[in-house]
Amino acid sequence: MTDDVLSEAAIEATPDISFYCALLEELRIEVLPTVELEKVMATVPLGSTLTVTSSPAHGVKGTLATALALRQHGYRVVPHLAARALRSHQELVLLWQQFVAAGIDEVFVVGGDQTEPAGEFPDSRTLLTALVELQPRPRRIGIAAYPEGHPHIPADVLDADLLTKQALADYAITQLVFDPDALVRWLTRMRSRGFTLPLYLCLPGTLRLDRLIRIGLRLGLGTSLRYLEKQRGLVGRLLTGGIHYDPSDLLDELVRRPAAIQGGIVGIHWSSFNALASVVEWVAAKRARLGCPGEGVQA
Repeated sequence: MTDDVLSEAAIEATPDISFYCALLEELRIEVLPTVELEKVMATVPLGSTLTVTSSPAHGVKGTLATALALRQHGYRVVPHLAARALRSHQELVLLWQQFVAAGIDEVFVVGGDQTEPAGEFPDSRTLLTALVELQPRPRRIGIAAYPEGHPHIPADVLDADLLTKQALADYAITQLVFDPDALVRWLTRMRSRGFTLPLYLCLPGTLRLDRLIRIGLRLGLGTSLRYLEKQRGLVGRLLTGGIHYDPSDLLDELVRRPAAIQGGIVGIHWSSFNALASVVEWVAAKRARLGCPGEGVQA
């Protein structure tokens, strides 16, 4: 057995509580453009970071409108920019000017769900290249990472693309992930290949498991879904009323893995699907149980 295999498989008996608290310090929640502003204000503490997704159904204008409204009410806002949704470089410039005027200085870049590009940005790399040349340049740019692969892109292509794009970005966010073994294997491999960006883990809140299964199947998360079924008796829990996912299933395991603790994971990106209370309440309760210092929200 090689040293790499030993290091990625190693599990400590005692969890690293300081690492656990650090992961939960920044409240960073992804919302859909359809989120209700009143619901956000009633649920999410000011000073939290809210990222706004992009989708073909709501378009660039939907992301823009929601991002500006949230920013106006005092939240740190990170719009998602989908390369294939943008029609031109001019549209990008005008969009960025509106963000800058509102005090938004960070974006998260994806290729987008559209099969055909609307304009001159066929993929996230071309959009990143344009973004870093804007004046002023975004203070922070995030990109996506795929520990469990992508349903339409080979793993070796994904790995090479991530290593190339990291020079244009400031951090990466994983796809939804539930399997600590798959995550640690990917993280160990990519760090050994020169991947250096700080990494956020994308997790859901305490969503209903049947909804989570549908989302996972759509995203091609076969490994994670099999892990959930094997480790947590997924089918049985659905039949007996244990129907909500608990983020502790992953995090309690990761904080005992040296490969994760030392792997440059800096926080959690909560994919809420607009179920905001499930995230906010879980994080607050978990921090209290762990005895984490402070309020847990970075302004």
